[in-house]
Amino acid sequence: MTDWDDLRVLLAISRRGSFLQAGQALGMAASTLSRRITRFEDEIGEPVVERSVEGLRLTARGAALAATAERLERDLQQQTVSRTGELSGGVTVTAGDGFVPVLTQAINRFIEMHPLCTVDLLVDATLTKVARGGVDIAVRTLHLGEPSLIYSKVASLSFGIYCATDYASRLPANAVPGDAAMIDLSPPFDQNAHLRSARSAGFISTRFRVSSFAAQLQACASGYGVAVLPDLLSAGLVKPFGHVDLPPMDVFLVARPQALRQPHLRAFFDVLRDTLHRAGAHADVPKEESI
Repeated sequence: MTDWDDLRVLLAISRRGSFLQAGQALGMAASTLSRRITRFEDEIGEPVVERSVEGLRLTARGAALAATAERLERDLQQQTVSRTGELSGGVTVTAGDGFVPVLTQAINRFIEMHPLCTVDLLVDATLTKVARGGVDIAVRTLHLGEPSLIYSKVASLSFGIYCATDYASRLPANAVPGDAAMIDLSPPFDQNAHLRSARSAGFISTRFRVSSFAAQLQACASGYGVAVLPDLLSAGLVKPFGHVDLPPMDVFLVARPQALRQPHLRAFFDVLRDTLHRAGAHADVPKEESI
């Protein structure tokens, strides 16, 4: 009979794609996981993992066993809820660095409500493959139209042109946008509609480029120039040119339908959706969206 601990290891490898990341999720050394998988393969008489320089892939048998493990995990979690009345289980969520303040707020709210749960936040601007189960929930600003995933629009973030008070004081009287040096974002961020709109308004002089919202915000707050920033990140900054009409950015929560059938993942999804909505929703975004 296949041991649940072996299936749990295989499921972690399926979701993370490497012994190292699976080990981090399980609190085990990568070498230990590798030995356990080798022993497991010896016991069942066939390989479950293909090893290559590009990482790990499950064989057909491995994929079938991982699917079984996922069903068992869901059943165990549901049994835990019915027995104790409290949710338990781990959540893995990913988002770009600009969402870290609101994500950590949501995580704190969730853990206070469900202290037996844990949350891993992966700060990554790349589009992690949610469909493969590498993460449970992703925060995205692009809708890729993936038919196997649920996209729930939760907010529409407004933007403005901001700078530090000190930088604003150094601008000439009656300054226009062309007088300011922009702290810009590297591609692909600079393809976003609000950045294109800012350039059309006259913000054409780039002081330097950075690859993250956190670095852009820090440079702006340090008085190095102006930046296009979400209003929710603008505390302590000023708008040197008043209101500039910039298009908003839609924010989506993305998950697999089967993930949201797990009570603890659904509970975290709802808390995160509510927190993001409070942080940046416009009137045209419903607080509760049917999914």
